[in-house]
Amino acid sequence: MKKILLFILLLMAALYAEAQCTQPYKAFNQFANDTTAFLRYNFSTRADCYKGKTVADVLKDLQLTPRRFTTLSTTRVNKYEGIYIYVDNTTRLDILQNPGRKTQEIYIYWPDLMDDTSLKTLRRTYDNGGAWIQQYYDFFKNMVVGEVKYYK
Repeated sequence: MKKILLFILLLMAALYAEAQCTQPYKAFNQFANDTTAFLRYNFSTRADCYKGKTVADVLKDLQLTPRRFTTLSTTRVNKYEGIYIYVDNTTRLDILQNPGRKTQEIYIYWPDLMDDTSLKTLRRTYDNGGAWIQQYYDFFKNMVVGEVKYYK
């Protein structure tokens, strides 16, 4: 009886998760070049559509060229919970000098905390302030997405 109940609960959870992605994807050109509206719709309204997908899937739908990224740090040593991907030209210095400045970024969280050792090595190898390059895409592309957020 417990196994049947567990199966039913898992089935309901799967159907509920599937039902959350009922909104169709809309391309950037459907928003008359309004970056905020595009990001809000596809990565906030439709955020559940990306759970369990890869970073490559998210970036394909992003359509905009990532400019840079930063990690979402945790209090755990050598761990990080995800990345911010910026699609505007905001620099780290801009953010530090203007803390209230609005930026255009999406947050990609991993299902579980990730070890940052290989990421640190990669960043040291290509020390460019986090500017997005092919090597970063190659590093992240197959990582599974736990959650995507856009906060504007």
